[in-house]
Amino acid sequence: MKTFKKSILALGLAMGVLASIGLSSFAASGQINGYYTSGNSSVSSTSGSAYTSFGDYGSVAVNSTYSYVNTNNLTTGTQSKNNGHYKSASVSFTAPKNCRSVKVTSSHSVTAYSQSWSANTSATY
Repeated sequence: MKTFKKSILALGLAMGVLASIGLSSFAASGQINGYYTSGNSSVSSTSGSAYTSFGDYGSVAVNSTYSYVNTNNLTTGTQSKNNGHYKSASVSFTAPKNCRSVKVTSSHSVTAYSQSWSANTSATY
């Protein structure tokens, strides 16, 4: 019985920690010529990021827009970034002072072996 109570307590603490982190993430995946492709957008209270990867060499790109709100005067703002590389590409954002994250929206693409893959992801805080 004591072990059961400890297990319930540990589970409750773990769920509380996860809830306090407040991370939202959304991913998409596929394949080109048998190689795995993936794209991901994630956001927390004060930051956001996006990532695209490919299991071989190709043209990999990510284009992302990060939205935030100023908690003092409720004005909103956005930042946009893009990145490209051969196997993976990523971008990251940090909310300005006195702001909190709202959303990250991203487009991901991979071109290799005369084939292409693309996906859109978003994550909301």
